[in-house]
Amino acid sequence: MLAQTADENMKKVGYYIELVKPRLTAMALFSGAVGYVAAVYAGHRINWELVTHLVIALGFVGAASNIMNQVLEHKLDSLMERTSGRPIPTGRVDAIEASILGMVCLVIGLAYLYYKFHPLVTFLALLTFVSYVCVYTPMKTKSSLNTIVGALPGALPALTGWVAYRQNMDFHGFTLFAIIFVWQLPHFFSIAWIYKEDYKRAGYKMISLYDDTGKQAVMLILLGTISLIAVSFLPSIMNPPHTGVFYFIGTFMANALLLVTALLLFKDRNKYMKLYFYGSITWLPFVLTLMMLDRV
Repeated sequence: MLAQTADENMKKVGYYIELVKPRLTAMALFSGAVGYVAAVYAGHRINWELVTHLVIALGFVGAASNIMNQVLEHKLDSLMERTSGRPIPTGRVDAIEASILGMVCLVIGLAYLYYKFHPLVTFLALLTFVSYVCVYTPMKTKSSLNTIVGALPGALPALTGWVAYRQNMDFHGFTLFAIIFVWQLPHFFSIAWIYKEDYKRAGYKMISLYDDTGKQAVMLILLGTISLIAVSFLPSIMNPPHTGVFYFIGTFMANALLLVTALLLFKDRNKYMKLYFYGSITWLPFVLTLMMLDRV
């Protein structure tokens, strides 16, 4: 009996972990850590203990955001092939139970940030939650502009990490924010095309629903990629430069490869769309890692 109860508890923990969306949360935490490390002045020591505190606190806020997103969307999730197996649509976790968990995570995360960092850090984390859960999530069924709006909470963790060190928002911090903001646009345009039918079944107003041929998606991805290439070099060309040759060369190579995958879409968008998707997934952590290593 005890063994059965323990097994059920472990399964429940696994369901809660699914609600957090570990891969999405991990990327947000990584960008927050990069924001902190990138903000450290050249020659200054990085306080890895504070970085750890930041990641843990942002982890609670990120978990809250993803949990509440699934609470609000669980009926639509049940209509989509790629989301129908999530804990709430399958009944493995009750929506009310998930809501309570989400709110507890939010309070813990915000209190943690307020105790350890500048109040502006807490505000940015709260803004991330509100913009994702209260603005972006309901907007997905109302306007195709949701992708642009959704890029805001996606880019805020990096700026939050920056402010956690510098205690203010300066131009250098906004360049990092801009890189992640712009990256999300072509990345999510590719997702919208790949899962076009899924989004259509759920009633999400993704831009792909108004694009029968895919030509619009390809053009938007190309324009987004070119814009991303431009903003990715800002840390190197600003005066004074924030990154060195190591970042510049590595980013140049990553940009060249990503641009090639974008251009291949003109040849066969159905064949190469997933290649672009995976290329963009690789691009962001690679470039952020370069930026962090350039500061360590």
